[in-house]
Amino acid sequence: MYRKELDGLRAIAIIAVILNHIKHGLCPSGYLGVDMFFVLSGFVITKSLLEKDKMGIFDFLKNFWARRAKRLFPALFLTTSVIILITFLFSSNESHHTTMSIETGLSSLVGLGNIYLASMATDYFSTTAELNAFTHTWSLGVEEQFYLLFPFLFWAFMNRAQNKKIFISILFLFTGLSLLFFLKNFEKNPIKAFYFVHSRFWELSIGSLVFIFSNQVQRNNGSLKKIFSNVSLILLPILLSIILIFLFDSKYPSIKEKYYNLLIVLLTAFFLLFSESKSSVIKLLQWKPIAFIGLLSYSLYLWHWPVVTFFRWTFGIKLELIPLILLLCFFLSSLSYKLVESPLRNSEWKWKSINQNGSFSPATLSIFFAICFIIFIRLILFPFYLDGMFYLGIPSKMKFKGVHNLLAPVSHNSETWNPIHCVLTDNNDIGKNISSEKCSFGIEFKNKRKYLVLGNSFSAAQVYMFQTIADKGAMVTITSTWGGAPAPNLSHNGKWDKINDYYWEKIIPQLMNELKANDVIIMVFDLYDYINSKERLSLLSNELSGFLTLCKQKQIKVIFQHAIPFMRESNCNPDLAQKQWWHEIKEPPCLYFSKTETLKRREPLNEKLVDLKQRHSNFFVMDLMDVFCPDEECRFIDKNGQYLYRDEFSHPSVEASILARPNLLKSLNDLN
Repeated sequence: MYRKELDGLRAIAIIAVILNHIKHGLCPSGYLGVDMFFVLSGFVITKSLLEKDKMGIFDFLKNFWARRAKRLFPALFLTTSVIILITFLFSSNESHHTTMSIETGLSSLVGLGNIYLASMATDYFSTTAELNAFTHTWSLGVEEQFYLLFPFLFWAFMNRAQNKKIFISILFLFTGLSLLFFLKNFEKNPIKAFYFVHSRFWELSIGSLVFIFSNQVQRNNGSLKKIFSNVSLILLPILLSIILIFLFDSKYPSIKEKYYNLLIVLLTAFFLLFSESKSSVIKLLQWKPIAFIGLLSYSLYLWHWPVVTFFRWTFGIKLELIPLILLLCFFLSSLSYKLVESPLRNSEWKWKSINQNGSFSPATLSIFFAICFIIFIRLILFPFYLDGMFYLGIPSKMKFKGVHNLLAPVSHNSETWNPIHCVLTDNNDIGKNISSEKCSFGIEFKNKRKYLVLGNSFSAAQVYMFQTIADKGAMVTITSTWGGAPAPNLSHNGKWDKINDYYWEKIIPQLMNELKANDVIIMVFDLYDYINSKERLSLLSNELSGFLTLCKQKQIKVIFQHAIPFMRESNCNPDLAQKQWWHEIKEPPCLYFSKTETLKRREPLNEKLVDLKQRHSNFFVMDLMDVFCPDEECRFIDKNGQYLYRDEFSHPSVEASILARPNLLKSLNDLN
C-alpha cells in the first residue's frame, strides 16, 4: 500500500541535500538527507518484500532485482548519458576532474560509483569531489550493493515464520558490526567510513528493522497499537521539528561530528516507527505539493548535482544564480520522471525490436545496456575527447597541468630528476631506496654546501625552483613522499600512512647521514591541514622543534617554506580559471580570497614559526606569499597571465616555481 507520508519525508531529505550541495551555508547539515534516504530505503524495501507472495529463491531474486532495475536504471542511464556528453563539451579534456567525472559516471551504471571514488581516495567535501559531476552516485552504489545481500537473507529466513527471529538477530548483528566499523573509521579512515557498503549497512538495516517492528505493532489489535497511536500524536511533531532544526539550522548540537549520522538515522527511524498515525504531521507530509517533491526525489537527486557542478565549471555558484539552478533541477527532474522514470518503471520492458518475448529480465537488460554504453564511451568517444575534439572552451596554456604530471621526469642541463627513483607514491613503495646519486642536480664539492629537499607532493611540484641551486654550482637532492607530514611522529591517516612513517624513519635519516656540518635541509610541505587546527599546529611545533634540535646537533641548517595561499578552497583549477566565451557576462567561477584574509588565517602558523626561529638558531623561514599572491586578491593567474597553480590542490605550477627562484636564492644568502 502506497504511503504518501514517506514521500513527504523524502521531500524534506532531498530539499536539504540540494540546498547543502548548492551552497553549504543554505543548509549546513543538509548532506545528512542522504542518511535519511538510506533509512527510508531499508524501510520501504522490507515493506515491499513482506507484501509479496511466497515463491522460490530464483523467482524471488529475479522479481526483486527486476523491480530494482526498473526503479533505478532508466533515470540513471539518461542522466549519465546526457551529463557525460555535456562534460565533453564544457569540461576541459586536460582537467583531472573531467576524467574522474567520466569514470565515476560509468562506474555508477554498474553500481560501483562508491568503489571507484574510494579507490581514488576522494574526500566527499573536497574540491575534486565538487567538480566531479557524478560524486553523488556513491550512495546509489551503496544501495545497489546492499540489494545484492539483503534479499538472500530475507528469503532464507523471513519466508519461514519459525526463522524470523533468526533473521532479526542476524540483522541486529550486522547492524551493530557495521555501526562499529563506521564509528571506528570515521576519523581514522574517513574514506572507508564514507563510501563502503559495510560502513553504511547499518543505516539501511535500521530502516528494515523499524518496519518489521512497526508492522508487528500494527497487526496487534490490543493496547500496544493504541499506545503507539496516542504517543505518535505528541511525539511526531517533536521528532519532525528536531529533524528540520538539525538539517537546516547552522548551530550544530555539541556532539562529535561522527555522531551526526547516527543522530539523523535514529530520528528518522523513530519517526517511521510512529508514522502509522492520524497526526496532523502525517497529513502535512501527505499534502500534494510536498508529496510530489518526494515523488520526484530520485530524479531530483540524480540531476541536482550535475546541474550544480555545471555551474561550478562555468558561471560559478553566485547568489543571484541560485533560483536558476533550482529551476533547472526541477525542470530536468520533472521531464526525467514523466518521460523516463515513471513509464519504464511501470512497463514490462518488452519491445518489438528488443526483448519482444520477455526472454531477458530488466536487470539483465540494464547490465547489457550499461556495458554497451561503457564500451561506446571508453573505446570510441573518449579517445577523440582526449584529443580535444569536443571541448568548446580554450584549455589553459602551461608547461605541466594536473596532479598526474607531478611524476613527470625533469631535465636540467645534462641531468634528469626522475620521480620513479625519488618519490614515494603509495604504501607499496616501502623498501624503496631513495639515493642522492639518482635524485640530485649539480655536483657535490667538499668546500660547498650540499642541499637536501624534504617534502610531500609540493616539493615534487617545485623541482624547477631548486634547479637554481645547481646553477650556482652546488648540489641539491630532491625527495618527496605523497601525503607526507611536515615533521616526524605526526599521526597520519589514509592511504599514505605507512610511507609517511617509512620516509621519516628510514629515508630521511639515511640521507641526513650524507650531510656534513653547515649543509642545508629545505622543507617544502603542504600545510593546509595544520592551519585550522590548534591541536595539530601545536603537535607540528613540538615535533618540528625536536627535529631542529637533531639538526642542530649535526650542525645542519633548516629552511622551512611557509604556507602558500589555500587555493584548494577556490573550487577551481587552471582550466576553470581560464576565461572562456561563456564568461562574457560572468567571470570564471573561482572563489578567490584576499591576501589580507589569507595572511590572517595563517597567522597562528606564523606565530609558531617565529617562536621556533627564536628558539633555534639553525631555523630559517622562506615565505613565497608575494610569488603566489602578488596582488591584493590571491588568484590562479597573475596579472601577467602566468599560471601560479597547476591543479585544484594548490600545487605550485612550473611557471610559479621559476618565479620563486630569486626568493630561494635570497633565503640561501640569509644563511651566511
